[in-house]
Amino acid sequence: MLAEGRAALEAVGVTKFYGRVKALDGVTLRVRAGEIYGLLGPNGAGKTTLLKLFVGLLRPSSGVVRVCGVDVVANRAEALRCVGYVPEDPVVFDNLTAREFLGFVASLRGLDRDAFEERLERYAYLFQLEDYLRRRMGALSRGTVQKVLVVAALIHEPSALVMDEPTSGMDPEAQHAFRKAVAELASRGAAVLVSSHQLHAVERFATRVGILNRGRLLAEGTLEEVRRAAEAGTDVTLEEVYLRLVRGE
Repeated sequence: MLAEGRAALEAVGVTKFYGRVKALDGVTLRVRAGEIYGLLGPNGAGKTTLLKLFVGLLRPSSGVVRVCGVDVVANRAEALRCVGYVPEDPVVFDNLTAREFLGFVASLRGLDRDAFEERLERYAYLFQLEDYLRRRMGALSRGTVQKVLVVAALIHEPSALVMDEPTSGMDPEAQHAFRKAVAELASRGAAVLVSSHQLHAVERFATRVGILNRGRLLAEGTLEEVRRAAEAGTDVTLEEVYLRLVRGE
């Protein structure tokens, strides 16, 4: 884990074009060790694009993206050694069992067998996956697949977590387990960046939030700081602040 306060995820002046469409417009965002940063915004705001830049699935048109201090474009393999990633759209091997899939991910991360078995038992219990480990991924429900993907991101206990709608399809009990696991990892120094439309969960869960719209970061900070940016009272919810900023009120 990185020293507390150091930026584990950093985007500086990042712009991204898809042809003539500007998906991100000079975004600067930093997530420090020990933080849980909730990235909010409407569909098409640029959230998924930004997260894909952090894990090297896209290259910025301009600006710099660093993970654990390493430039992702210049040295993607080194940068991604310290990252766990949950994509918006599940990508799995349907013919592998959940256990085989997690074992494959653990082997790619260089996790030894003893560490893998200990963490698999712990996370399978937390997410109530014990009865599903021997089932093929292609036969699992959407919510169960999502739980397996979250465990895959957590299994090597990374210094940085990048997650795009990670609780999609999960029941409330699994969402509670997710928040518990991520908060525990953050308490040990991991930096967490999570994109979500579940504003009520983010309000309880995140230590800082950022609101992205049309490729620009409208406001970021603690809930109190974002309230001030929206010129809102202390009793105003994150949902109300979000709507005020996104609508330009």
